[in-house]
Amino acid sequence: MRKITRIKCLIVVLLTFIGTLAPVHAQQSGNFEISGVVKDTSGEPVIGATVIVKNTQIGTTTDVDGKFKLKVPRKSLLQISFVGMKTKDLKVTNNTFYEITLEDESVLLDEVVAIGYGTQSKATVTSGVVSVKKAELMSSVSASPLNNLQGKVAGLDIRQTTGQPGAQPVVLIRGGSTDPANDSPLFVIDGVVRSNMNGLNQEDIESMEVLKDAASAAIYGAKAANGIILITTKQGSSKDGKATISASYRLGVEQIRQHYPFSGARDYLYASRLAGSRGINDANVSGRLEGGAYPYSTGNINYKNGALEGYGYSRFTTEYLDDLISNMGQSYVDDLLNRQGYETMTDPYSGKQLIFKDNHYQKDVLFQTALTHNYDLSASGGNDKGNYYVSLGYINSEGIVLGTGYDRFSLTANGNYNLRSNLKLTVGLKHSTISNKATDPENSGTSTMDRSSRYPTTFRLYYDDGTPGIGEAGGSPRNRLHELYYQDISDKAYRNTIQLGLDWEILKGLHFKPSASYYMQENIYRFFEKYNEFNKGRKTLEKHDQYKQIMADAVFTYDKVFSDKHTLNAMIGMNYTQDDTYKLKGTGSEAPTDYVPTLAPTKPDLQRTTSSLDKEVLVGFFARVNYDYKRRYLLTVSARYDGASQFAEDHKFALFPAVSGGWNMHYEDWFPKTVVSRMKLRASWGQTGNNKLSYSNTQGEYASYIYAGNPGVLNSVLANNSLVWETTSNVDYGFDAGFFDNRLELSVTGYNKLTSDRLYDKALPAQTGFSSIKANLGTVQNKGFELSLTAHPLSTTSPVSWDVTGTFSMNRTYMKKLPYNGRDKNRVQGGLVWDAKSGTYVETGGLAEGERIGGRWGYRYLGVYDTDEEAAKAPVDTKVSGSKMNKKKVAGDAIWADLDNNGVIDDKDITFIGWANPDKKGALINNLSYKNFSLRLVVDFALGHSIANIWRCRANANARNAIITTTDVTNGNIWWQTGDAATAKYPRYDVASDWDNGYRNHMRTIAYAGMNSNGNADNTAYYSKGDYLCFREVSLGYELPRSVCSKMKVKGVSLNAGVTNIGYITAFDGLNPEQYDGQETGEYFLPIQFNFGVRLTF
Repeated sequence: MRKITRIKCLIVVLLTFIGTLAPVHAQQSGNFEISGVVKDTSGEPVIGATVIVKNTQIGTTTDVDGKFKLKVPRKSLLQISFVGMKTKDLKVTNNTFYEITLEDESVLLDEVVAIGYGTQSKATVTSGVVSVKKAELMSSVSASPLNNLQGKVAGLDIRQTTGQPGAQPVVLIRGGSTDPANDSPLFVIDGVVRSNMNGLNQEDIESMEVLKDAASAAIYGAKAANGIILITTKQGSSKDGKATISASYRLGVEQIRQHYPFSGARDYLYASRLAGSRGINDANVSGRLEGGAYPYSTGNINYKNGALEGYGYSRFTTEYLDDLISNMGQSYVDDLLNRQGYETMTDPYSGKQLIFKDNHYQKDVLFQTALTHNYDLSASGGNDKGNYYVSLGYINSEGIVLGTGYDRFSLTANGNYNLRSNLKLTVGLKHSTISNKATDPENSGTSTMDRSSRYPTTFRLYYDDGTPGIGEAGGSPRNRLHELYYQDISDKAYRNTIQLGLDWEILKGLHFKPSASYYMQENIYRFFEKYNEFNKGRKTLEKHDQYKQIMADAVFTYDKVFSDKHTLNAMIGMNYTQDDTYKLKGTGSEAPTDYVPTLAPTKPDLQRTTSSLDKEVLVGFFARVNYDYKRRYLLTVSARYDGASQFAEDHKFALFPAVSGGWNMHYEDWFPKTVVSRMKLRASWGQTGNNKLSYSNTQGEYASYIYAGNPGVLNSVLANNSLVWETTSNVDYGFDAGFFDNRLELSVTGYNKLTSDRLYDKALPAQTGFSSIKANLGTVQNKGFELSLTAHPLSTTSPVSWDVTGTFSMNRTYMKKLPYNGRDKNRVQGGLVWDAKSGTYVETGGLAEGERIGGRWGYRYLGVYDTDEEAAKAPVDTKVSGSKMNKKKVAGDAIWADLDNNGVIDDKDITFIGWANPDKKGALINNLSYKNFSLRLVVDFALGHSIANIWRCRANANARNAIITTTDVTNGNIWWQTGDAATAKYPRYDVASDWDNGYRNHMRTIAYAGMNSNGNADNTAYYSKGDYLCFREVSLGYELPRSVCSKMKVKGVSLNAGVTNIGYITAFDGLNPEQYDGQETGEYFLPIQFNFGVRLTF
């Protein structure tokens, strides 16, 4: 009953909302004076527009501000017109003020969307195509075109997992499968196939189309299994031959939104030395607390590392005050205390005075306020002979992590030229140069962000000679200042695209469109580390990767309308794509000098050089037919036949068919349009493919090998010549509807996507000599539905315009089919756990037929043993390791649920915690405008995932003996003494690592493969729900009035300011709930961004 009541309430709310959109008719008569303003779609006033009472002589024209006044009869009909714009009729009501928007004549035409090798009227599209136009992209203040798609397209998952400047978000269409890194869609930029959008300037984009289902994407066949994003760049205008010049500047200011709740150095030292003094995890108390080995240790006056000797060159600043005075002198210590910010405190271990320095590393050194400067200049124009568009762009972006950044220069030039009345030439040129500064490009930033960002703040920033201190050690968490001082890193990418195409109208409606493109990308990476105390070998690395792509298409199209009823569009063509990849890598060390940072001076016998060549060829033949009858009954049939060189001879070719149909019910004569103004039913089925593998997967690979001093060749990749195409079949069904003259638009879609013969790295037994082999592994299913709702709630006569769009999608991924292996559900990985319902052990986890993918499992945390007596009764914990195996648990240790009540804690006691991926996502986008002002508000949300707070777990466990504590050690969350168990959230803290020293109170793992997050926090103490509501963007825009612009001798001036990534409402106790791998470990944080921009049009 409760559920039925909720449904009734939802229906009432929806009907009430719809009712507010219905027009209110006044029942009055007589003449009265009205006023108003006439604007174009960009908000500019229309000067000289005619405003008359229809079928009368009563009328006027608008002034220089687009305003008018007029006495009119009540209930009369106004007609507003202007040359080049659509005439609009408006009924006079009781309102005295009217804001009227006129559309360009071009808007009268049907909206056209790109569909791959062509375009189609949106009204007759029957597959899953969503178009996002330039105006929608430019309404956001973000400079990233992919991030600007956030929330606009239901079923498109944009995952912003890092704040590294220039980093592309993870993009998934309708869910992934088992490998999100390889499930990104295909990008097609002006017909050129690309794996990403790196280097493309958002200012150059005219529109982006998202092809979500197989019926729309099947025309791209082999590479379309994960969907398609089509990008069309801007072209010139052919109206009057005059050039339009646009110049813009955008300033961005980025800051870390929230810091980890790390302790200050004083609390860190107190907690660490107090815990260490108890000698529980390590009985050698003096050695640990006074040996100078750890950030909480004294004994640093005895430091020695080669030529670096004494306290001023020690890694850590902690020392007994008396010992330091005795060793270094009173004046030296006075300088530290009075001028260098050192502090003292009473040691809870010895009772002596400690001296130390809190370097505030995370807040004052590692992170910074970052600036972004974005400049763009473009010119476009044309006449009846052709048109052009040229743009230059430059972006210089600092990162919020010290020493990181991103520079990009871009050039785009597009031209269309009418060689004859029936022959048009199209040319395109794109270039970008990118310089990337990451924390550690070769290791994806893990060294700095995942480890040194949590380093205790008692380490020495600078030695006494002014050079940066190392931090912990060369291969461990390092001082970022040390990295920047000694490491010389250059990471550059060069991208060039050249395109040529013809459009020859052979006969009326029959076109031949040949085209060719050449794309080249070069990545040049160089690393050199100068001689320093922990890396004395002057390591050198150089890489040069070159990728070339040649594409050629030959396409015939035919368009014909028969008897004004039957519309036919047919297309047939072929494609040839050749990809060549060359990689060169060289390493060396022990150069004699820091002044030549290349491989040349390194020792010849330590130099290693490798290179590789790879060539892939794809040949495709494709055809498509679109038919409609009076725009009512719609049918599309397509097919593509692809051959890929990577597959073995018997499996090179595959066919990818598709069919879709639709019914525009509102074009039927009998269809009532009183409430429902538009209704289209649609359904589709199609197949797409995936050929993401290399020659080595089907033919094997061999590498050089030295055995007993003799060179040889070793089989390094095991061949599998039975590999077949990965194929995705998709059934799509739904409807698109408009209500109240399309003031309310609703689109609902359901789908079932099956990916069979999934290409997968199958693990092999160690005795084979290979870790894995590429194989076809089963069938993965993605099923779900999508909803998009757009409303224009306010009347057209209102001075305020309000457009609101809401999107919602639900997707779940299941393993549908696996190769037979004799286990229940042919399970791969996983293991036995106790099932309370059946009272037996059951297999779970890993991958199994019929089960959802992405579950997270762990030990159930019940609290803390408050006394030694309670702890002595604990079950035997098999996860405790090393010498601690035979030790009894003590007060403060964790209580783990013994689910099978056998007196033993082992992997059979783990329980289901949650899902790594949210199954529900959505967004709400509000655009409001009043006169020349515009306001944009964007929120988005995700529901259904759980996240392990890895950084908190590792801090509370002192995971590497060198992690700073959190405020948990001082705010009562950590158990310290008997009586704390009632309120403590976490077990005791100990200075000797809970992980390395074997107690496993915080950090626990599961031996079963495929059941954990691999973050060592596989227990419920550190998991929480990841559901969030994100306040993604607030921005304000202003367009200078046209009258002001004319005085400035410009066509238009626009100003904007906004904030993105503002914050979250979430139960997750970490920093970023946008985690979809089940854990937050300490990534490059997503910053809050403040943006300010100006655009001038001449």
